[in-house]
Order: sequence, then C-alpha cells, then structure tokens
Amino acid sequence: MDALALKQKLQQIDSANLSAHEVEHPYELALHMMQHIGSPDPVLRDELIYVTFATWIGQGVFSEEQLSHLLHMALDDQHLFHGIGEQGTDSVFTRTFSVLLLPPILSVDRQRPFLKKEEIEVIHHRLTTYLEREKDVRGYVDDKGWAHAPAHAADAVEDLAQSPYMKQVALRELLHALTVKITESSVVYIHDEDQRIAHAVVTILRRNLLEQNDISSWIDSLNPNDKTEGKSLLEISQMSLNVRVFLQTLYLAIRTEDVEPFPAVRSFILQALEKK
Repeated sequence: MDALALKQKLQQIDSANLSAHEVEHPYELALHMMQHIGSPDPVLRDELIYVTFATWIGQGVFSEEQLSHLLHMALDDQHLFHGIGEQGTDSVFTRTFSVLLLPPILSVDRQRPFLKKEEIEVIHHRLTTYLEREKDVRGYVDDKGWAHAPAHAADAVEDLAQSPYMKQVALRELLHALTVKITESSVVYIHDEDQRIAHAVVTILRRNLLEQNDISSWIDSLNPNDKTEGKSLLEISQMSLNVRVFLQTLYLAIRTEDVEPFPAVRSFILQALEKK
C-alpha cells in the first residue's frame, strides 16, 4: 500500500470513528504503517500512524506474538537505525517514530508480561546504541513536524527502566547513554528535551538500585569542562547551557521527593551547579 492509499485508509477509519475491532485485518494494516512510519508527511506519520499504533496497542488489538514482531521491526536496521548518523535528512523520522513505538509496547508488557528477559536485553542494547549514535537532534522541522530524537528516545528509556529485568548495571548504562544527549553541543534544546530526559532519569533513580557513588559519578560526568576538546566556543557554550538547564529541570522534578535516593541526588546536583 502506498503512502497516499494508507493515509486515505487511516483517515476513513478516523472520520468514521471506527474501533480497531471494526477494522478488517488490523495487523496487516499495521505492517503497512510500519512501511511508512517515517513519512515526511506529519499528518500521516504523527497524527495517523503513530496515534493509531498507540491507540490500538493500548486497546489490546494485537496478540502478544504480533506485538513482539512489531517491536523487533521497530528495533531493526531498517527502522531504528535507518540512515543512522545522517543529519538534516528525512531518515530521522523513521528512527524517531520507530523508537516511539517502544513505550506503548512496554506499557502492555508491564500490565501483562509477555516479553522474555532476552527480548528486554535486546531492547536495552539497541536503545542505548541508538542514543549514542543518533546525530540528528532537531526538534520541530518546518513543514514536516516533529523529529525530536532526544525526547522520543528518553520516553523509551523511561518505560524500559521500569522493567524488572533492568537491574543496577543496565540502569547505569541507560544513564550513561542519556549523557550523550544531555551534553549535546550542536544546538541548544528549545523543545522540552530537558523535561523528557529528566523524567526518564527520575524513573531510573526511583528504582533505587543504584549506589550513591554511581549517581554522583554520573552527574560529575556531565561536566562540560571535561568535554571541550575539539569543540568551538559556540559548541562549548551550547553544551554548557544544555547541561545546566537539564540539571535545573532534574532538581525541580525531585525537589519534593523524600524517599531514597532523592535527597542525596539533590545535593549532588547543587554541587554540580555550583561548579559551573
């Protein structure tokens, strides 16, 4: 099914207010949606394909086997890593909307576990690798809508961190993968990336599986002064601003949290901010 036919089909479903159970062969339609998940048309990609996926997954339309297949498609080289390393091209939409399928699928897994430990470990590996390799950090793209790689990936981290299979080492690796996006130097974030990443970090910390030394070392690793080699003054300034705004946002997000490890984390954040 080409993009125009798919768009018309999804618009018909939407305008008729049909439930997924009234749609013939929803899984076959989902496979067509996967083919066009990175369409540069924001209506097709975001308002139709993504919203339909999120709604149908939440409504339990797909079997566990079908969800697992969709998950592995989203993580494959033709989706999550399609054109990885490119900047300023439309390939970013395939990557960022593939990663955005992880939260609704992981949400289903929390409600009725169906993913095996090995599958969660694959998600962890692919997601951390993606965070480290994604170079296109544009937020909103004129005429094409949201790309928003840091925010979408952070949403996936937030859901993955809640898996009981994510233990101390895995959670620490998630934090360090987020570091790459927190210390971005090519742009100043202006589309709430700091909030989305902070939410993911809070979820990781709330598991309370990390040692205080893990957390303090991670916060220390955000110090822009240790990452200036080969960067221009503009890049250093942008990175410093991104880090400072993130730390301030994280502090505000946990300011009323009294359970461990949050009191100590607040202290670590203040110490880091005082160094800047």
